Amino acid sequence: MNEAKIKSLCWRLTIGLELLTAVLAVPTAVLFIIIAGVYSFEKSILVVFGATIALFTSYIFPTIRFLKFQNLLRTTIPNTFSNKSLLEKQKIKRQLLEFPKKNLGYFLVQWSFGIPLAAFVTFQFFTPTIVEYLPYFILPILIYPVLGVSHFFLSELLVSEVLITKELKDLPLESETIPKVGIYARIFFTMSAVFTMTLTALGYLLLVEVTKFAQLQNAEVTLVLMAVFITVNIFVLTSLFVKAMKFNTIQMANRYKELATGDLRESVPIISTDELGHGSISLNSFIHSIRKITSVVIEESDKLNADAKVIATQTQGLTQAMMEQASSSEEMSAGVEEMSASIRSTAFGAKKQNDITKEAKDLVIGMESSIISIHDMMSLTESETKQMEEETKLGQTALHSTLSAMSEIETSVDHTSNVIQVIGEISDKIGLLSLNASIEAARAGDAGRGFAVVASEISKLGEQTLSNTKRILEAVSKASASTKSGRLAVSNTEKTFTQIGKSVNTTIELIKQSSEMTKKQLELVKNVKDSFEKLTISAMEIEQNTNEQASTSEELAKSIATITEGTEYLNQFVNDIDKLCVALSGKAANLRKTVDFFKI
Repeated sequence: MNEAKIKSLCWRLTIGLELLTAVLAVPTAVLFIIIAGVYSFEKSILVVFGATIALFTSYIFPTIRFLKFQNLLRTTIPNTFSNKSLLEKQKIKRQLLEFPKKNLGYFLVQWSFGIPLAAFVTFQFFTPTIVEYLPYFILPILIYPVLGVSHFFLSELLVSEVLITKELKDLPLESETIPKVGIYARIFFTMSAVFTMTLTALGYLLLVEVTKFAQLQNAEVTLVLMAVFITVNIFVLTSLFVKAMKFNTIQMANRYKELATGDLRESVPIISTDELGHGSISLNSFIHSIRKITSVVIEESDKLNADAKVIATQTQGLTQAMMEQASSSEEMSAGVEEMSASIRSTAFGAKKQNDITKEAKDLVIGMESSIISIHDMMSLTESETKQMEEETKLGQTALHSTLSAMSEIETSVDHTSNVIQVIGEISDKIGLLSLNASIEAARAGDAGRGFAVVASEISKLGEQTLSNTKRILEAVSKASASTKSGRLAVSNTEKTFTQIGKSVNTTIELIKQSSEMTKKQLELVKNVKDSFEKLTISAMEIEQNTNEQASTSEELAKSIATITEGTEYLNQFVNDIDKLCVALSGKAANLRKTVDFFKI
């Protein structure tokens, strides 16, 4: 709904409800007060004046209802309504369905305010008697039921114009969430309102007339006027009741007519909270289910028809394929026999390969053991060579010390030779001294004999000393020569040890390199051994697979023979399927024609 339609509907509801109040209820109420209170003409004018003031003053409540209803209807504007969630949309629809019932509160408040106000305004001009005051207390019993029922039906009729709009018509609701005002309750309250108004008005007037509580003026005319107004109220009330029932019934009847023609495109709007409104929910659910079933049947019948045609086309090709398969099966059987022989030959080769692989694996394991032994020997040699290097270094140190000591000995020998030469010279001088002493002793004669003897002994001692000195000098010379020769030999030995140390270092490096190479060889041999193990496993698997393939090929040959027989049977079976597909396609077409009766 757009804004213009919303305002139009709000004004129609407000004016319609107020017309029911101002045209029907107010004149009946004023007439009842005047007649039942036995008012004079002047007081009757005051009653009409007070009722008019109260009526216009109480319009504040219809204004509030107008604004509330307008705000509710604005939530159904398409742009606003489409942005709301499903729960919010359902809540709006429930509020619209509940509005006729909640609207009763407005008229109750309006009249509960208006009747005391009318009495208050009227009694400002005179002091009422009990007879004049009493009708105001009876008035709610007379008017409330009729107003309540008429307001309810008119509100429901006008709200139904919103509920049948496109936005709300197909919106699903759970039956349990909708308040129910059943047909029995509607009839009961309608009849109660009619009887209450009649019995209250006429019964009160008859009671007053019989008991002489008050003297009615022109009783016959008064009763006729009351009867006319009551009749008008009853007519309007029943008309609204019938119109509300008729509107809902027409909606249901039209929908049943459309269903009878197979039209499933529309659903039934939920415009009331009675059994018809709740029945609309079930009917809509049924229509929705039929619509889904029909859609599925149409879709499946089309698929069935298409599939039947496809199967018919395929079976024709399948028949040709079966014939070709029969001839191919014979060729395949011969090929399988050749393949079986080839597989047996492959199996024999795989077994032989497996044996060779095992021998190669054993050789690799032996090579690994040898390389491990070499690696261990190289490690031991490296340890011994390092020890030799340390001992060579110790020998070099000892030879160097020996060479230093021999140099010192050679120096000492040279020094000793010099000393011996000095001793020789002294020996020579002693000889000369002893000769001179002998000469002088000879000159002295007997006085010099003792001195001559001393000189002789000294001379002998000098000769012996000289002789020993010569021998010592020869020995020292020989020792000096030997020392020089030994020092030269030790120097050569030291050079030899130095050369040996270098050789040992080179040997150690070579041994290290050899040890690293043996380690790498061990890793390579280990990888080769692992590869041979995998190769052995693979060879065993190949042998097993080829044996299985040989067995399978034999079974395959048997199966091909069976397939050849089955192909002939299938060829006949496919011909039967082809005939069945043609019949199935015709039945699918007939089903589609039957389902086309429904419009979705």
